[in-house]
Amino acid sequence: MIISLAATLLSLFPAAVAPQPIETPPEGCTPGYWKNHTERWDGANGDDFTITVHHQAAFNMFFGVTSAQSGFPDSATLLDGAAAGGGGLEALARHAAAGAASADATINYSYTVWEVIDIYRDGVGADVGPLDVESAKNLLEAQNEAGCPLGNDDPDITPYCFGDEGSCPCGDFLGGGCLHSGGQGALLSGSGSTSVAADDLVLTTTQLPINAFSMTFMGLQGNNVPFGNGRLCVAAPGSKLFRYKPAQNAGAGGTMQLGPGIAALSQVFQYWGGNITPGSTWYFQTYFRDINPNCASNFNLSNAVRVDFLP
Repeated sequence: MIISLAATLLSLFPAAVAPQPIETPPEGCTPGYWKNHTERWDGANGDDFTITVHHQAAFNMFFGVTSAQSGFPDSATLLDGAAAGGGGLEALARHAAAGAASADATINYSYTVWEVIDIYRDGVGADVGPLDVESAKNLLEAQNEAGCPLGNDDPDITPYCFGDEGSCPCGDFLGGGCLHSGGQGALLSGSGSTSVAADDLVLTTTQLPINAFSMTFMGLQGNNVPFGNGRLCVAAPGSKLFRYKPAQNAGAGGTMQLGPGIAALSQVFQYWGGNITPGSTWYFQTYFRDINPNCASNFNLSNAVRVDFLP
């Protein structure tokens, strides 16, 4: 049975407050989004989200740095930067490339293209400033993982905050959330439509640990902070986080499902501003128990999904 309000997510979230008007939250798209959607910034076919930033641009020339400063040959492109693996200079490069593309796209990104360039140059020492490689990466990473509105196959359902970008507490994983005790990352995805009237959206979490007790929750904004063995990718400005109960057992297949009927179920949250309405945007993530001997905490999280609800 779904209960009306979760005062906490398993006793870890703050008490409810009266909902307040909120501004449009910051938006940004991850390196994973841009490396997997080359058609959206290739300067061809009229389907770009960017205006002047294209993935074929030479990385070093775009940022005005030398190969010694970036760690890339002069032949490397922005796409090479977005797809770079590892930490240090590589992590900064992929978030700088993604930041440049996000800043040039028609989304509510916090930095301009020139500010992204300045942050990167400061980080690698091409300009004199207060940043180093890690602090510059952190600035861009936080904005890139604020929540991407540009969509994948369905423009109204946008997965984000994957565990392959160098910021997982206990190990990165390609293709889901942060590494868990089962040796992979929990993957949250959406199917069906985002129509409130149809209410046929289904959120499915796969790749969970066997028999893990799991729960999907939602908030009004994207986020990206270390939390347990993973990352908390949902925030709740002016409201709170709402969880759908009861917890489900992932079973032998490591899978759980929420929906259809998510919008109807959310009406029990209406008093606290948690009801899903046409035109609203909500961010979803799955929390699960995870006893991992390599980590200090006993819980983890999937990647997250942004959903733009339609009439």
